Amino acid sequence: MYLDRVKKQLIELKLIRQDELVGCTPDEVMAIQQQLGISLPLAYQEFLLSMGRSAGKFLRGSDCFLNHLPQLQEWAVELLNENNFPESLADDAFIFLMHQGYQFSFFRLSEGADPPIYSYCEGTNQIDFIKSHESFSDFLVTEVEIHAKYLMPVASK
Repeated sequence: MYLDRVKKQLIELKLIRQDELVGCTPDEVMAIQQQLGISLPLAYQEFLLSMGRSAGKFLRGSDCFLNHLPQLQEWAVELLNENNFPESLADDAFIFLMHQGYQFSFFRLSEGADPPIYSYCEGTNQIDFIKSHESFSDFLVTEVEIHAKYLMPVASK
């Protein structure tokens, strides 16, 4: 529903084969919510169910799949502390992606089924979190576009 466009683009642009999308089971999604004591937005649950374990080369290099979820919050707080960042994460912030240990993206659990995305990037002199996307699904659409533009082999364009 939220990610139909993303999945379609990934396959149409030949950025991924259908068999490379490995989702979590509904029980795994429920377990991570219980483990963290939260209820995840529907768009993000759809991501986990569609590609929460693997998405081939899509999002490679970023920690965003099920095996990293329990550590991401801790890693983000460590990065903020190392950089003496003046703002704290909100209590309902959920870090869903960390890239190469120097930037991360999150949404707030209180901001709906397809929440806005905020980000932090080390070395940018930002003094507060940046609202980078209007929704989680927009974030993924942008990532597909970036992947298609910059990461596709020239021969397959």
